[in-house]
Amino acid sequence: MRLPLRTACTLVSSLLLLPAVAAASGKTTMAAKIVLHPQDAHYVTVSVAPKCNGLAGMRGDPVKEAATFLVRMTGGCVVGWHWHHGTEEVLLIKGTAVAQMKGGEPTTLGPGAYIQLPAYHVHRFRCASRQPCYMFVVADRPFDINYVAENGAALTPAEAVAATAKGKHPGW
Repeated sequence: MRLPLRTACTLVSSLLLLPAVAAASGKTTMAAKIVLHPQDAHYVTVSVAPKCNGLAGMRGDPVKEAATFLVRMTGGCVVGWHWHHGTEEVLLIKGTAVAQMKGGEPTTLGPGAYIQLPAYHVHRFRCASRQPCYMFVVADRPFDINYVAENGAALTPAEAVAATAKGKHPGW
């Protein structure tokens, strides 16, 4: 099922405003965070992901706990085969992306598309747009990334990022 862009934007806006509503009700001391346009968020790169993949924290510390964050992938950016200890939920805000679960066919995602990537399931992701892809991501545990080669052998983040930089993605 595809959500119309207006519905997806409303959903994302509502999710991003939840901390402000909770703070107004006196239920939390968390500061409100409002992002009107995903491209305006402050993105940082992390050593365990390709430099074309930036993260902007929205809620929680993804290293220590469940967290919500925005992801910006430049056009053509690939995050090779990997898995997480927690479930990852992704809502594509802008751009066109391709996701593939190990053993499955690649699935093209457009704005408003939602995908749930269960814990321990090997998958890969690519921004298929010329322009950046922006995603709203929810991780239900601390967010880790565990890379594997095409044959399933474990890779270090440095090996995986180097393979990404060299364009080593058979059939992708």
